[in-house]
Amino acid sequence: MNKLISFDFAIKYLLRDKGNYDIVEGFLSALLQEHGYKPVKILALLDTESNKEEFSQKKSLADLVVEDEEHNKYIIEVERQEVTNFVHKSCFNTSRLIADQLPMGGDYLKIKKVFHISLLYFRIGNGTVYHGKTIVREVETQEKLSIHIEDKDHKKYDATEIFPEYIFISVPHFNDQIRKELDEWLYVLKNSEVKPEFKSPYMKLIAEKLNVLKMTAEDRNEYLHYIDEVATYKNAMETAIDKALAKGKAEGKAEGELQTKVIMVRNMLAGGMDVKTIAKMTGLTIEEIDNLKEKLSASS
Repeated sequence: MNKLISFDFAIKYLLRDKGNYDIVEGFLSALLQEHGYKPVKILALLDTESNKEEFSQKKSLADLVVEDEEHNKYIIEVERQEVTNFVHKSCFNTSRLIADQLPMGGDYLKIKKVFHISLLYFRIGNGTVYHGKTIVREVETQEKLSIHIEDKDHKKYDATEIFPEYIFISVPHFNDQIRKELDEWLYVLKNSEVKPEFKSPYMKLIAEKLNVLKMTAEDRNEYLHYIDEVATYKNAMETAIDKALAKGKAEGKAEGELQTKVIMVRNMLAGGMDVKTIAKMTGLTIEEIDNLKEKLSASS
């Protein structure tokens, strides 16, 4: 079985050619249909300021305007995340995505919602796909707020639906069991391969278009650079976390030892032992013991 390029890179790779939009549309549609939305088609790619940031700031894979079968338009943001503060980054990046479009002068009554999709390459919770949305309710009755607006085509919709929705996919947590179409996409995300028995019509296209061996030398080099960049960033994050944990452990140990000495000094002073003797037994200086003596007296 031929190895495929990782699907997170494939999203950017496929969006270079409109003839390959159908694969990305298939993935987005399968994911959105799980949450009650219709299949979508890509209308445009957004060139946002947040897309121009460094790898360490944001790994945006795609910022898109899409439209469903009923001509509802959405903005969809897809990104890869390696850090555990993904919730804060997702909120910030979604806000940035909306703010980046304000100078464009677009008609925001045409955009019904923003979706944020994060591909997480670490485990969260006990599941694979997490979904959340904002619902506004009256405090006492719990009545759901609903504000109906009519657009220029005389079609009514609930304006409170404009709040962003967030979908987090913990790629490593997928258990490789195939029960529905979305599971096939999750399998590809995790394993970078397509099984012969997969039923989604997009899987054959993926096997053909995402084969590493069929890439041009230039595209293959770019892919290898991307993989190296991901690995470097991941290693840097893991090293930083390890250092922080080690520092916290060392500081905690030092704090624990200090507290033990404080208790010893307090008991020795209460027993009438002189400061010089306490200094010899605890390793503390006479000045440190005098300071502790003052603090203990002030707190008593």
